[in-house]
Amino acid sequence: MRERLTYHNLKSNPHAAYIFIQESPGYQGIRLFLKKIREDDDPDLIARMTRRKLTPAEDKQKWPKHLVIFKVEMILPLVGAGKSSVTLE
Repeated sequence: MRERLTYHNLKSNPHAAYIFIQESPGYQGIRLFLKKIREDDDPDLIARMTRRKLTPAEDKQKWPKHLVIFKVEMILPLVGAGKSSVTLE
């Protein structure tokens, strides 16, 4: 995660939501409710976890990176209130 608005928001509120939409007819997918449990600034670990590889010069031009680790607290269907399919403690 780059040091931008979302990262700064997580500093004051560790809760986040992620919507996964499945490409299929109709509305298929899930809503994930997350809580930040820790973060790591180790550049070697971040490099191993990064999918997109930039040259060192390109990477330096962008904001610093942080590895943010979340715990899934609840999973709901994409549409409707629904019952939680999983509530994790």
